[in-house]
Amino acid sequence: MDLPPVNEVVPLEKIREICAHYGLPALWQKIERDPPAKPFASDGCTGWFNEWQGVSLYAPCFLHDLKYWAGYPGEDVERLVADAELMIDVARAMGGTKMAETMFHGVRIGGQEGFRASFSWGFGRVE
Repeated sequence: MDLPPVNEVVPLEKIREICAHYGLPALWQKIERDPPAKPFASDGCTGWFNEWQGVSLYAPCFLHDLKYWAGYPGEDVERLVADAELMIDVARAMGGTKMAETMFHGVRIGGQEGFRASFSWGFGRVE
């Protein structure tokens, strides 16, 4: 499935299709039940490479952004799961763990909701 380009606002209907394609029904149910106030757009692999050695990392980062956008404050376990899924997806894409582990540690530190950055956990729900 072709994902929307970096920084393009993605309508809810497209998000539904993406969640269905990637097997994320619980994420779609969460979004459908209570859509975040801010529209969704992915900046790709925030502060990192969207491609490395000819391998695109955009899809894992896009899905990670989608999970962060839909997150609620205080969902520490859900955030950890999203970060672990990013690590697994990147490891599969790269055929190794070095880049995946580096990215995991980066999002664990940089994605904390307390930073209230445009890429922090729950960024779609922050006023």
